[in-house]
Amino acid sequence: MNKQYNIEENEWLTGVAVFLIRERGLAYLDVLRSLLDRYGFNILCELAIHEDQRQTLAKWIDSSEQEPVDWPGNGGLPAYFLVVHDVHPVMEQPSSRETPGRTDNVRLLTVETVLTQKVNDGRSGQEHVSPLYLSCSTTQTLEYLKKIVPQQIGKIRATAQRYNIEFRTPYPVLADVSKQVCRAKVELVDFHGTEAVCKTFRPGRERYLEREVKARELGASLPEVSRLLEVGPHYLVFERYSNRMERILSPRAPFSPHGLLPLWTIERVRAVILHYRRLGYECIDLNPQDLIYDPCQGLKIIDFEFLQPGTDEIESLKGNYAWYDVPSRFKGDLPISAHQGSYHERWFPYTGLPRTLCLNKLPRPVLTMVRSAALVPLTLDGLRRVSWQHIQRLVRN
Repeated sequence: MNKQYNIEENEWLTGVAVFLIRERGLAYLDVLRSLLDRYGFNILCELAIHEDQRQTLAKWIDSSEQEPVDWPGNGGLPAYFLVVHDVHPVMEQPSSRETPGRTDNVRLLTVETVLTQKVNDGRSGQEHVSPLYLSCSTTQTLEYLKKIVPQQIGKIRATAQRYNIEFRTPYPVLADVSKQVCRAKVELVDFHGTEAVCKTFRPGRERYLEREVKARELGASLPEVSRLLEVGPHYLVFERYSNRMERILSPRAPFSPHGLLPLWTIERVRAVILHYRRLGYECIDLNPQDLIYDPCQGLKIIDFEFLQPGTDEIESLKGNYAWYDVPSRFKGDLPISAHQGSYHERWFPYTGLPRTLCLNKLPRPVLTMVRSAALVPLTLDGLRRVSWQHIQRLVRN
């Protein structure tokens, strides 16, 4: 009975974790904060660890771990303390019963890996350091809280519980259609007796919600902009569309996972990007996965989380942030995939056209001829991908 009571009492710890930044990682604190925001974490508490307390804390951690930590030789002593919270943790799947997972949340490992790569960029293998140490379970997290910030546990618990409540879906869920959930979860819901799509944003990510709303205000005249049914404090409800995009993707290169977008859809994407540019906004991160085709309502664009003001009102598509790399001077939010090829990697496999031919309206027969020639490189790319997947399967087996 007491065990069950304790489990329920500490349920709020789900998604809560501790980062201990080592001395040689202190210079990367802002990088860590940025990564935590990008991968969906909220910081509940942070403080510097005084120099005269670092050795004592390191010894305590060593005594509570199965394997001692090489503090001085691998990044230094613990120098900074962060308590973070993830309202949608992704449980790690253990490779076997004998080898349990390292952590309760795979996202923690992702942040740790990315930060470690940034810290060691340009260093030789012998110079590599481990910039941080993180808790691997809710039990360990609670131990750290009791040891380092016992007087703040009540406040940390209250904040975590409030965030969990804010992230609850406001309508009955019929299906989860989310992807990474770094900013929001996406679910099919029962909206007053009608199926609709609900997008619930993580606490602190209201700016993404506001951009979705702004996109509908600025794009009210565009039939391609998906329609909002309700705006809540932390969620949006969208009209649901039947997606039959695969039916209109043609022609399809051999070995390619999909066909090409019809020329008329490319023309409409051009019009949408140019519409927002003329208003001073850039469709950052707009990609073919954001397009759906409803047989009754036509082409729809469903994601505008990264719609942000550009440098000026522009009457040209050249340099737009959907098809070109976002310039380094831009200081707004960027998606995780921001530094992948904006056009060649993401759009060319769906357009079959060089970017220069998408910037201006050209006769469709000319574009059709160019696309016929593009089937050759797309076929070769598909063949390489299939061959690589086959090699990977052979290695695994």
